[in-house]
Parts: sequence; C-alpha cells; structure tokens
Amino acid sequence: MSFLKIKDPSKRDALVAEYLKTKNKIQNDFLSERLGKQSLYEDFEKIFKPITELQKKSSEEIVSMFTPLKETIENIPTSLPWKPELPEIEFPMPINVGPIAHEYLNNYLTEKGDRTFGIKYENGVYYLRNTNVDFDGNNLIIGFKEYEGRNKGLWGLLTSVKQSLNLLPGKF
Repeated sequence: MSFLKIKDPSKRDALVAEYLKTKNKIQNDFLSERLGKQSLYEDFEKIFKPITELQKKSSEEIVSMFTPLKETIENIPTSLPWKPELPEIEFPMPINVGPIAHEYLNNYLTEKGDRTFGIKYENGVYYLRNTNVDFDGNNLIIGFKEYEGRNKGLWGLLTSVKQSLNLLPGKF
C-alpha cells in the first residue's frame, strides 16, 4: 500500500503514524524478549553453575584415571609370545567314511580343525549345531537330508577354519 496514493493529508499522516508506532512496538517487543531470555540464561547459569563445575571436575578425574589404562592397552603386543594350547579332543573316525571325508575329518585331530562352528563329537554322536550328522561314504546325512560330499568344498566349509574365515563378510 502506498502512502502517497492517499489524497487526504490527515488520513495519510494518521496511517504513517500508526505504521511507525507498530514498527517501534515490534522492535521493542523483540528487544525485550531477547533481553528477557538473556536474563533467564544468566539466572540458569547462576543456579546450575555448581552442578556443571562438579560434573566437569568428575569427568576430568575419570579421564585421568583411565588414561594410564588406555596407554597400557595400547602398549600390549599384538602377537602373543606363546602359542595357545588347544584341548585334546577324542574324535573317533566313523567306520563308513570315504577318502575325502576321512581327509577332512582328520583335521579335527590337528590345529586346522574348526572346533567352534564345525562338526562336533559328543557322547558317541556327531553333531552340526544341534542336529545329528551321519556319514555314508563321502556324503553327509544331516538330520534327514543327505548332502553329496563328492567335492572338497563342502568338507572344507564344515571342518577347516581357513575355509570358514574366507566366507566372513568383507573377506572376499
């Protein structure tokens, strides 16, 4: 709206005065609001200063306590000076296994065997996780399903640590 288009000077002066009054009110409200919040922040600082100082002091104490531990952990050698001993496992060979199965089941008697996730032998029964495993030549019978074991890949996956590690994500 243009003030110049108003022909009556008294109406124009009244409208301009009202505009200036509104503008000043908005500026004063904004300024008082900002100053009011500033005083509110100052009050908060006075009230909570002891708490924040105490938290700062306690966090510095905690950091100072854990710094030596962190340095000790960083100085631990990455390779062990000794070789961990694996427990001896009595793992009798089943009677009806083929040559490939025999080769890979022998891995359990050496350090190469996957004793964590592979085939386990407990109480005279072979298990894969919690399912019974039986052997028919080179084939595996897991539960009620038979898997052909004519290639070394299946046996490598079930018994060899090296094969299992190659299948972990990011190890392609």
